[in-house]
Amino acid sequence: MKLIHAGLVMLAVVLLSSCGKKEDSAPKTASPPPAANAAEQMPDVGKVDTVSTTAEGYGATPAAATSDAMKTAILQVNGATIDTGSMQVKYGLDVTDGKDSVSLRATEFAEMVAQKSGGAITNFNIVNVTEPKDKGGQYKVSIAANIAHFTAPADKKIKVIVAPVHFDSASFVIGSENISAQKVAEDIRQQVAAALTNTGRFSVLDRENGADIEKELAMIKTGDAPRAETGKLGQAVTADVIWTGTINTLAYNRHARQLRTSDRELVSFSGGWGVSQKLVNVATRQVMTSDTLQGNAPEVEATTMGSGINSGQVLQGMESEIVNEVVASILARTFPITVVSRDANTVVLSQGGQSVKVGTRYAMVSMGKEMKDPQTGESLGRMESPCCEVVVDKVTPKLSYGHLDNVKVVLNSIVDGGLQLREQVKTVSASASTAEPKVASSAANASAAVKKGAASNNTGKHDQSDDSPIQGSKEDGKW
Repeated sequence: MKLIHAGLVMLAVVLLSSCGKKEDSAPKTASPPPAANAAEQMPDVGKVDTVSTTAEGYGATPAAATSDAMKTAILQVNGATIDTGSMQVKYGLDVTDGKDSVSLRATEFAEMVAQKSGGAITNFNIVNVTEPKDKGGQYKVSIAANIAHFTAPADKKIKVIVAPVHFDSASFVIGSENISAQKVAEDIRQQVAAALTNTGRFSVLDRENGADIEKELAMIKTGDAPRAETGKLGQAVTADVIWTGTINTLAYNRHARQLRTSDRELVSFSGGWGVSQKLVNVATRQVMTSDTLQGNAPEVEATTMGSGINSGQVLQGMESEIVNEVVASILARTFPITVVSRDANTVVLSQGGQSVKVGTRYAMVSMGKEMKDPQTGESLGRMESPCCEVVVDKVTPKLSYGHLDNVKVVLNSIVDGGLQLREQVKTVSASASTAEPKVASSAANASAAVKKGAASNNTGKHDQSDDSPIQGSKEDGKW
């Protein structure tokens, strides 16, 4: 019997073991990825809620004291951000006029307060009314209520207004066209605003769509929106800084010289731009940064083979360059682009958007100790040493990715945040270097064609530009 019992026990162990192995060998289903948190993906535009509070008010009558208590309650919750003088809130406070202590305690009065105030004050309740001890004294009223409250977005970025761009000329010459200076200035302004927003460092405030914004707020004031929306009233913020710009020069001129013995012209195009800008601190009116930027548009070499350009395309290119240089200058002075992560020569930069461009090469410096003015103690900045160059490979709205090149220092000796971006490195591409001979060749061919035509006509002269004093015979064989 003991042998049988032992055998049964061993059989049970084997069966249990095999079951466990089957369970272990069964294919496991991959666990679903964690659901994305919708709250984290949604932009922060603030929210409206209600806050319970108590307050005391004083006045010559119970009604006046109650009205004072309601104002105090609103200010306790919202500070000065909500407009207690707005018509909707004012109506909620005015309902106390002519009411005695009994009427103020009535449920109907509480409902009237909520209705007339547009939801700024709800769950209103008179806690206590204390009569004055002396003749001519004031009533004291204690209330409890729910007050509409707006929580502003958790935005720590610098709030900036992009002011209209100034200009002196009525129009700018681009090729053979006169382009409205007003239109160019407005285009640049809009692009600067968009570019500063995309840097993720600035909150650009709107000062153009006031009428449309007022229409939305009017829905709250008239009671067409939910009562709690009243908390949105009086929430407009002011700017920390104002950006101003001035177009000093902007032109792309056509240069033409008439050939002496031909009706053709030798035509070329060249031009550029110059812009001044500054950032002004609104509170102190101090100029934080100020500089003048300049740039040249790509030239069109002199040729007789056609003289037209796409003025719109040239202007668009100049405007884009102006905006890029403006934003790059602002960021370099306020938020220098820094290497936030490095793996060997692969780096992540602290900014994206329009602050850098894919495929562009920039100078990179390593930052040393801070230097201070010995007289004023003001910081003069940190010492900088040439480090390397970075080529931007990818740009996202908030970050950029690239790789280091021409490294001149030991990277491992540089602390985190010790590498900063500087100016763009101007390089001549292979395509650009090979393009010039083609233009020269075209000009040479055109000149040869002119000479050949002149020789066949036996004029005895070669075509020359008007400003050339030299005239040659057909035997000279020279231009």
